[in-house]
Amino acid sequence: FTQWAQPESSKTNWLILVDTHQCKVAVFHGSKGNWTLQKFWSCAPGKSSTPTVKGRFTVGAKGYYFDSKNARCFYYTQFYGDYLFHSVLYYQHPTPTSIMDGRLGMGLSHGCVRLRVDHAKWIYDNIPKGTKVYVW
Repeated sequence: FTQWAQPESSKTNWLILVDTHQCKVAVFHGSKGNWTLQKFWSCAPGKSSTPTVKGRFTVGAKGYYFDSKNARCFYYTQFYGDYLFHSVLYYQHPTPTSIMDGRLGMGLSHGCVRLRVDHAKWIYDNIPKGTKVYVW
């Protein structure tokens, strides 16, 4: 992943790469040509019928949770339109206590990038607006 990060620039000192085929998210700190890998996680990107958008985007809005039908997703971070990083699916309790679907490592979502709740919270807490997100 580091070789794909190096030519990228970001308005912040963070960069996120998403490989939708390997179902991996890599978080880098630094600057163009000098990115250092900080986090490397499994994820669940969009399934083939509702794929995750590909390209270069920037982090936008954030929030504690949203509901999707009977599921609740925690710690969302937007990177393009309705495309978000967020937790795996939980039942609709005030806090993430009961997992509805915790699978990772395969395409499952309607286009968002699902992560373990602690990983989604890490992005929510640490990655500033304007950070580049590169998805392929």
